[in-house]
This record gives sequence, C-alpha cells and structure tokens, in this order.
Amino acid sequence: MEQANPMELLDPDGKLAALFEEPEPEPVPPNVHRVRPASIGDVLDMEEVERLAFPTLFPPTRFRREVDKSNTLYLVAARDWTDEELALGPDALRSNGGGNGLVGQLGSLLKLPARLLFQTVGGRSRQMPPSYVVGLVGLWFVMDEAHVVIIGNRPGDRRKGIGELLLIAALESAIAHGSRVMTLEVRGSNEVARALYHKYGFREVGVRKRYYADNNEDAVIMTTPPIQSDEYREHFEKQVREHEGRWGTSDRRAS
Repeated sequence: MEQANPMELLDPDGKLAALFEEPEPEPVPPNVHRVRPASIGDVLDMEEVERLAFPTLFPPTRFRREVDKSNTLYLVAARDWTDEELALGPDALRSNGGGNGLVGQLGSLLKLPARLLFQTVGGRSRQMPPSYVVGLVGLWFVMDEAHVVIIGNRPGDRRKGIGELLLIAALESAIAHGSRVMTLEVRGSNEVARALYHKYGFREVGVRKRYYADNNEDAVIMTTPPIQSDEYREHFEKQVREHEGRWGTSDRRAS
C-alpha cells in the first residue's frame, strides 16, 4: 500500500509549498540604445558628438576618411526619435523660419543639436536623420592589438550606461576580430573613465607625458589581459550581464 506524502496531507492545496518555490525572474526590458557600425551617412553626427564630448580636441577627427579604412572600425550608439521630438521639428521651424534661434533653444531643452531638427533648404523641408546618434567608439586594429582611439557620448546623454555599452561593443568586436588585447589612453584626471576600464579588466601599464595638447596633461596607458582567454571572457560576460540587468538588453552588431 502506497503511503501518502506527509507534506501533501498537511498542505493538500499546495499553498504552503508555493511559498518555497523560486519566483520566475522578471524579464529584462530592452535598452532603447543600439550599437551599429558607422557609415558615411553618420559623419556629421559623429563630428557633432566629438565636438560636444571633447570641446578642446584639436585637430578634429576626419571621420569621412576614417570610416572607410580597412584597419578601423567605428561604432555608433543610436536610438529612435521620440514622438515628441518628431513633432517638435515643424513647429519649431514655423516659429522662426528655419533659423538657429528658437530651433537651437528648443533643441537645447531637449538635449538635441539644432541641425538635427527639421530645417528648410530652398523652401523645402529636409527630414531628420533616421535615428539619434548619442555616442561613438573607434578602434584601430594594429597587429594583434585593438586600440581605442575615441569613445564618448553627448553630455546630455551621460549617466545612461551608453559609454559602458560602447565599451562592451568594442570589446566584443575586438574578440570577434581575433585581437589578443585591447589598449587605450585616458586622462589621468578622468577617474570615472579609469574606474570603468578597471571594471573591464584594463590595467595601467604606462604614461604618455604631456599627451593632451589643451593642457599638457599626461595620458595613462591601459591594456587588458588576453581577451581571448576563458578567464577574461568569463569576467567580461559577468560585467555584460550586470550592465544589462541595470540598463536593459541591447542590440549590438559590428557588421
């Protein structure tokens, strides 16, 4: 004769047992920002991001030439325009005839550059770009190294995990490319960036004296351990999961 389970006798409806069950994890919402390869059509946006993120940089990067080089990869972080942003363009345009005054002021309130709002050329409406580019990262592939030559985003779009998202995409691209390590330079005074790079395994290996022309500040040289190793990939994937847990899953592609 089969004996009844004591738990079933005490809890015939299973209500007590349900208290000890692990709850289903909450689905992670998608990140509104996606990372994709830059194209010639992104050059004006990339120039603008660089100018806003690095106002003292000189000379500016010649992105039109850089994006087509065989040993470089530039990625941009972008999102769709909101309905409010799309609706604002024509209204702002009619308010001042397409000049920079009110358009620029409204753009500043939205953290948008004036030229990305609707403008007129010869009396005809010119559409906004298909997406809003908020940041970029550039890589040079030299021998077995991937070197970060620029990474940054618009000041109005900071503290949204975009810089870290770009770094993740850059590291994924370097791993896929077969690079052994990733290197970069960072201002010694940029403690926030240095902390982010440390988080992803970068170590400080040297200094370039008086590297930055605007104030003669030194640059700290940072490099990763071998990024193809199982140990590094395990560490990297853990950081990616933590980023997605906070900011949502993102669409990232390098080609």
